[in-house]
Amino acid sequence: MKLAWKELTHSWKKYTLITLIVVLMMFMVLFLSGLVDGLGRAVSSGIDNMPAQSFVLKDDAEGLITVSSITKDQANAVSAQAQHETATIDISRMYVSKSGSDEKIDVTYFAIDPAGTLAPGVLEGSSLADSDSQNAIILDDDFMAKGISVGDVIRDSSTSLEFTVVGFTKDAMYSHISIGYISTETYANLMHELNPNYHESIHAIALSDSTEAISVDGLTVMSKADVINKIPGYASEQMTIKMVDWMLVVITAVILAIFFFVINLQKEKEFGVMKAIGVSMGRLSRFVIAEVGIIATSGACVAGILVWGMAQGLPATMPFYLKTQNVLVILIAFILISLAGSLISIIKVGRIDPAEIIGGDN
Repeated sequence: MKLAWKELTHSWKKYTLITLIVVLMMFMVLFLSGLVDGLGRAVSSGIDNMPAQSFVLKDDAEGLITVSSITKDQANAVSAQAQHETATIDISRMYVSKSGSDEKIDVTYFAIDPAGTLAPGVLEGSSLADSDSQNAIILDDDFMAKGISVGDVIRDSSTSLEFTVVGFTKDAMYSHISIGYISTETYANLMHELNPNYHESIHAIALSDSTEAISVDGLTVMSKADVINKIPGYASEQMTIKMVDWMLVVITAVILAIFFFVINLQKEKEFGVMKAIGVSMGRLSRFVIAEVGIIATSGACVAGILVWGMAQGLPATMPFYLKTQNVLVILIAFILISLAGSLISIIKVGRIDPAEIIGGDN
């Protein structure tokens, strides 16, 4: 390590340039990782944020909450069998517009019990349970960027039913659409306005414990992860972008390995002299690994700090979300792959013949 540090500080301009390239490449990788997680959250955060561990759906719904339909009798049977608290949820995508404006804004209604476990945390304003407003709604904070404030009245474009905005929550999206939380009663009124022949049913029942043994004809229990994976477009979108992200991690590590291979080729004479005076191959190997490790670790850490700092200033409408665990996995994987790549340089150093170097025999 000491020898590697002396080499790095002696030729600091050259190694600073290499570190800068690593920082830029890893910054791009981590930024893409943030976009991957951000897009994933834009699809699933409304479900992911719920304290529920699993969901009861109609068995022919193929895991899609929006096409599931549970009768009241089935819901009562589930509640009777459950050992822990249950909560119902209905999901429907529509359009709303701010009072006095004709601009339509996408919204996904999440109908819940205002006093139940699925009630969202409030970033600004009051909760549904604490509000006295008729047809109250809590919106994702993305609506704030669209000029909507607490106390505003918004209108459902399909039924002209009006809602009073009583609060905002954070990070509430479903299938790339911002969520509006309303009460189950308000949702029933909305559906009756939309279709006078509407028969009340429930899309899904959330279970707070994953070990619940529910056995009701026509219903199935699915884990939260499985429900999220069944959201249209989620699995394919995540798989594609994550594959690109990990390819960039490997490519960046390979580029670093190539840089050091070329540099070590230029130091053949130095390595030959060191081997001639008795420096062991083990020490030379540690020297090469230490150089690569220092550059890879410092570049990765700087890139991580830069991406974290940038994330603090991004607007709420930007689908960017950094998961600490994912960032650490990417950085550690990059460092390990870089160290593995240094083996190419070690093999080259091991083949250097001191006699040829000292004797000048080409």
